[in-house]
Amino acid sequence: MKSALLAMTQRLHQEVFEYLFPGDKLESAAILLCNQGTGKHYQRLIATEVLHLPHHLCERKKNFISWPFAEFLPPEKISDIDRRGQSIITIHSHPSGYKEFSEVDNRNDRDLFSSVCNWFDDQRQNGSAIMLPDGSIIARTVDPYGNFSDMKAVSVVGNDIRIWKPRKPRKETPYQNKLVQTFGSGTLDLLHGMRVGVIGCSGTGSIIIELLMRNCVGELVIVDSDILEEKNLNRMINSTVSAARGKQPKVSAIKQAIGKIGMKTKVDAYQGLTDSKRVVEALVDCDVIFGCVDSAFGRYHLDCLASAYLIPYFDVGVNLEADGTGGITAADAVSHYIHPEGESLLSRGAYTMDQVKAEDWQRKDPDYYHKQRVSGYLAAVGEEQPAVMSLNMQAACMLFNDFMARIHAYRFDDNSEFATQRFRLVHGFYENNADRAVPHPLMKKYTGSGDKSLLVKNNTSND
Repeated sequence: MKSALLAMTQRLHQEVFEYLFPGDKLESAAILLCNQGTGKHYQRLIATEVLHLPHHLCERKKNFISWPFAEFLPPEKISDIDRRGQSIITIHSHPSGYKEFSEVDNRNDRDLFSSVCNWFDDQRQNGSAIMLPDGSIIARTVDPYGNFSDMKAVSVVGNDIRIWKPRKPRKETPYQNKLVQTFGSGTLDLLHGMRVGVIGCSGTGSIIIELLMRNCVGELVIVDSDILEEKNLNRMINSTVSAARGKQPKVSAIKQAIGKIGMKTKVDAYQGLTDSKRVVEALVDCDVIFGCVDSAFGRYHLDCLASAYLIPYFDVGVNLEADGTGGITAADAVSHYIHPEGESLLSRGAYTMDQVKAEDWQRKDPDYYHKQRVSGYLAAVGEEQPAVMSLNMQAACMLFNDFMARIHAYRFDDNSEFATQRFRLVHGFYENNADRAVPHPLMKKYTGSGDKSLLVKNNTSND
């Protein structure tokens, strides 16, 4: 059975925290209902609803709680949960700050989940969690036989990104010590334990990958469908003339380069598109996703996937307009941060559905696309832009620093103020815009739906 991950939004986390810590320093309890997300290595449990166990119905003490679980979840409620394919995670507080499940917790969970697991006919995973006074969460799954397995991660996704994982052993190195001097051992441990997806490995993508690897991220999932060409050499880190002439896949070139550097970052490489089933499963396992694509369809699919599976999504783009005679009329580096309860890239106008439709037809049926384009029924698919590597680096660094601010909280201002950042090279100024926290109706419909998201399924091939 796969190990489990637990994900929830910042709003849901805040709701749970306020209920479990009412101020009386007594333990409290609630139930999380979770949709399913099937990854390559992990089962993602996506919390979408919290059921509050009424305080007055529980026996509550400073280091103990019991509740009438069977009375609170009558058969009709259980049938509804079963029908929706949801998992049950009980969560209770430890006001004392005790960072482990107690023997009483173990005994209660074994008794409870021997029944819970038998309510469902499938092998869905259920479990329990404890919340500490600082909001951190420790979670585990419990099987029908009373065996416990620690969840590999608990993540809270919002303007800030909070991730709790069991600490992975790491060998101290001089380059890690330099990072500790800047961000501390806690952030280094987090980076070392993270699995990060990067989609698009050329201009900005290769730079993002380099930054993640040099900052000791433990695992990378890299995705790109293209092969190296000589036109990529002036903008793609770790590209070589010999690899381009040998038509080497971009993901292979980067994976080989990371291996030669020797900083122990593991790389899972996929030559393909984001609508491939195997790519989606690999990305579902990720703690964070970076989109470095230049297509509307790619951005749309990542928008949908990040919303459905509650994965923080960072997007980068570069717009450069040359006049054809050696001059530049516009040069912008843009970064976006997307989370499920804020604006999507679609809301911000980073792409339109007409562009998505046109690109989809161009890919599936070029002849039909051309006929419809000539007739005016489909939007024009954009031509490849010229590239300036320094602008790519500006964009990638702006995006990476935003990522670090959301896991390390080093900014003076609230992270919500930096939803979109733009550097205008020609005009010489930087601007940032706040998230309006108004999800697009299309994306809101699929928030937290996981594997049930028909939109993600319908746009995913089995290749």
